[in-house]
Amino acid sequence: MYNLCCIANELKPRHRIMSMTWRRYTEVDDAFDILAERWLNNVETTYHIIEHCFKNGWGYRVSSSLFPVLTHPEFTYKVQDAPNWEQINTTFDKIRSANQNWGVRLSTHPDQFNVLASDNQQAVEKSIKELNIHGWLMDQLGCERSYQNPINIHINCSKGEHSQIAVKFMENLQKCDESVTSRLVIENEDKGIWNTSSLLEHFEPYKIPITFDNLHNKCNPSDFLQGNELSEEEIMERCAKTWQGIKPIFHYSESDVNSKNPRSHASLPTNRPMEFNCDWDIELKDKELAIRKLVPSHV
Repeated sequence: MYNLCCIANELKPRHRIMSMTWRRYTEVDDAFDILAERWLNNVETTYHIIEHCFKNGWGYRVSSSLFPVLTHPEFTYKVQDAPNWEQINTTFDKIRSANQNWGVRLSTHPDQFNVLASDNQQAVEKSIKELNIHGWLMDQLGCERSYQNPINIHINCSKGEHSQIAVKFMENLQKCDESVTSRLVIENEDKGIWNTSSLLEHFEPYKIPITFDNLHNKCNPSDFLQGNELSEEEIMERCAKTWQGIKPIFHYSESDVNSKNPRSHASLPTNRPMEFNCDWDIELKDKELAIRKLVPSHV
């Protein structure tokens, strides 16, 4: 199965995720009322995108931007303080009820600024807060507290020895809510020390699932020890085993041939994901159009 990531181009402009920066929040009158309306819009938009994915037979990576400003350190409100909380909560109820029938597999991918292994304690605390919001969100959407509905992040830390970083990461992960620890998976990175081989070596013992990203693996190849080079399929099989019997969600993209940076994602595919027992998040820029180009030849 292919999964749509975050944005549904085909539903714009009627249904789109709305943002707000902290600076903007501090500048406008009735800021909290405006922000709360955007929160409600984003949850309602999520309902329509999940329905859209159901109709097309896709999974959906829920946007990590549904509640702008919420985790800013100077913001003092909770979602439940919003004047329209009852409407937001009713929309969550609507999503949970509908997706019991639709069965759209949901996941999410918090941004790169979540660094559980950081030496900066403030950054760690902010990451824990951010991840807990994502765990809460997945609960509100009716997701299982399991890797069926994963929260995917990067290690995003290259300062120090692999083993030390891994220990710190796991120690801080345990400070997160169970809504996070029951779902959190980690992904190979497109540069730095955390390619697939280092993740397998240092995190497989902790029994945490590893997401395989094909473009990241191309840009930052695995370097398995003792010269035992593995094919891409063999690496995927190693990663899949870490998902503890649940079908993994892996990531597919291609390099933009018009960019000098091989890490830049293309708009449309020229190839296609390997046939493998996994679901694929399609991280190509043209969203539905890219998936539709893949589907006709998909078996």
